[in-house]
Amino acid sequence: MNKLKMLLKEANLTQAEIGKQLNIKSLSTINLKLNGKAEFTTKEAQMLKKIINEKLNSNYSLEELFSK
Repeated sequence: MNKLKMLLKEANLTQAEIGKQLNIKSLSTINLKLNGKAEFTTKEAQMLKKIINEKLNSNYSLEELFSK
C-alpha cells in the first residue's frame, strides 16, 4: 500500500469522501488515481494534502504523500 492510501485509511477517509471534496464524481476515477493508474491534477494533489494534514493534524509535503 502506498503512503497516500495508508494515510487516507489512518484519517478514516473513504474514496467517496475524497471524491466529494475534490469534486470528482466517479468513484472509478478516484480509484484509478489512488492506485497510480491515473494522475491527480496539481490542484487535486494540493487539496488532498490540505485535507490529510488537517484531518491528521500533520504537515506532510506533496513529495511525502505521493512517494512510493
